Parts: sequence; structure tokens; C-alpha cells
Amino acid sequence: MWRTWKPYAVLAVLAIGGIWWWNAQSPFATLQDGSYSCTGVYVNEDSKYEILVDSAGQRYSGTARVEGGELVELAGATPLTTTQISRLMLKSTGTTKFHVTDDPATKMYNAIACELAG
Repeated sequence: MWRTWKPYAVLAVLAIGGIWWWNAQSPFATLQDGSYSCTGVYVNEDSKYEILVDSAGQRYSGTARVEGGELVELAGATPLTTTQISRLMLKSTGTTKFHVTDDPATKMYNAIACELAG
């Protein structure tokens, strides 16, 4: 009898882990509503972020707001209009991080990376 429960326990753990990943970490997870702090980045060929800086060495930074899982506001030195925001491609990483770009390149592009503030 003790030998038969182990495969079921493993399957249960895998199922719970899979459901958690799908809802919290996958690109399909819904972003949490709230304010996000953002930084200008370059996404390199390894899909890693490189922080962009201006000529004085200062980071490009901004803020974003998500409502109903959708990006509704993005502002830096100049806020973007709703039309400009609608043209951006959003790639989320879980429920608290995302980046947006207007560059359709599949590798190596400039973007704005945002993370849930607070």
C-alpha cells in the first residue's frame, strides 16, 4: 500500500507547481494592478537587460500604471498618449514585471522595463 501513494504525491506536487507557475510566473499571467517603476533598457541577444543611460550617466526612468491587467499609463520625461501606448508591444514576466517596446525586432532592441512599485 505504501508504494502506491508515491506516484500520486509526485503528480500532485507537479500539478500544484504547474498551476502556480501558470498563474504567477508565465507570460500568460495577468499583470497586477498598480503603479510600476520603469527604466530604459536594451535587450541584448541573450534576452538580458542592459541599462540605458544618458550622456551624463543618468538612467532613463519613468512610471507606468496598470488597471485591469492592461497598461493604461506610461510616463517618463513626457507622458505617452493612449494611442501611443496602444502601439507598444508588451511582454510580461509573471504578474509584477513587464517590458514594452515599439521595435518589432525579435532580438536586440530598446525597451522600457517596469516592475511593480511597493
